[in-house]
Amino acid sequence: MSPLTIRYSTLRDAFTLFGILFYIQVITFVLGLGSAASFGDINKDLEGNVANQVCGLITLLVPLFFFIRNKVFLSKTFYRSNFFLLVFLLCVIASIGWSHDPMLSLKRFIALLGVVFFAGFIAYNYSLEKIAFMLGCAIGIAALIGLLLAVVMPEVAFLSGGIRDGAFKGVFAEKNAGARLNAIAIMLLLPMIRQRNRWALFCSFFSLVAILLAQSATGVALIISGTISYWYFLTMIRLGINRSQLMFLGCTLLYLLVCLFLYSNFAVLLEMAGRDPSLTDRTLIWELLAPFIDSQLLKGYGFGAFWASPDADAFITRWGYIGNAHSGYMETLLNGGLIQLTALALMLGEALFKQYRAVTANQAARFRASALVIIGLFAVTNYVAYVIPNYRSAEFLVFCTLALTFRHHHATSPESSPAALRQRSSGSALPRDSARA
Repeated sequence: MSPLTIRYSTLRDAFTLFGILFYIQVITFVLGLGSAASFGDINKDLEGNVANQVCGLITLLVPLFFFIRNKVFLSKTFYRSNFFLLVFLLCVIASIGWSHDPMLSLKRFIALLGVVFFAGFIAYNYSLEKIAFMLGCAIGIAALIGLLLAVVMPEVAFLSGGIRDGAFKGVFAEKNAGARLNAIAIMLLLPMIRQRNRWALFCSFFSLVAILLAQSATGVALIISGTISYWYFLTMIRLGINRSQLMFLGCTLLYLLVCLFLYSNFAVLLEMAGRDPSLTDRTLIWELLAPFIDSQLLKGYGFGAFWASPDADAFITRWGYIGNAHSGYMETLLNGGLIQLTALALMLGEALFKQYRAVTANQAARFRASALVIIGLFAVTNYVAYVIPNYRSAEFLVFCTLALTFRHHHATSPESSPAALRQRSSGSALPRDSARA
């Protein structure tokens, strides 16, 4: 009997599937750890759980081994292409030094690094088209699982009690986070939806249903604004405007002016839509956190350390434990002050510029336009939710996957390399990277 050969690509795809399922919280949910209650319990939240730590270490160590083996860290292009993302990580490392709880900050940084490394593994091994299709469909399938769960176990799939009573959350720990992620899935699949890809239509449909059942105004707003923005850039691509840098820059500036106008009338738009102008008490939370931010304005409390610091007791006594500031920018000020906030802004700007330049160079322009819009939505959403750099958020995984750049869009597997093909043509054995069971 001939031995069973497992190809390198099979191992790669299996590990990628494992990591995606972990970061979109399917594995956590299956293990019975997806309850939102853990985010309201300060002890559980600060200590974490073993399953998440083990899975997080796997998504860190396997890509690390892969990058070392492929000599990624020896490439000058890697450092030039991802300069500000690396600067941001250095700022996080530096914050451990002045953290109020250095061990907690170190654990949080390792978890953050796991997301970045796994995102890099995806970006290195797959083209942008495959990444968009893979992530979009995976999130859509997760939405389908949640909808099926709503039929057989409605008490698990729907929230009960409070102002969000009856809202759908599915397999996700928090309904708004799930709705935002489903909206991003639809945005990722938009180029394939235009081509009437059946899988893209199938998965995006269930993501849309999940958003509507979640009663999430943010999710609906992301879909509407994202689709209009994508249509705008797609129209410029179809007209060939993106090939003229001056014309494309002018159209982009016009688009930004419209966005600024809408932002300046943000409160009016919320009132017209019948939504709470205080963003569900977020503005009150930020007012309470403002004195703590001002007291450590330059360096912050250390990455993830504010909620374990003595200063947080006053906030928790008055409001209760909420785990984060419900704003990526406010949380970054708490974590690393103006130093880390500046690095975050530069990282977002670098990611946007990469996609903008790729659109003008007409490199897979339709997919790059979608990525450009998604990163822009992350920058806006980060104002009202802790998205970047939230190591617990699948949105941060999507951001890092789109932001990281390598010399090659996808890696060549050992068995498909020129040397391996020559070996096969001469009748030699399989390459050593294949695993046998």
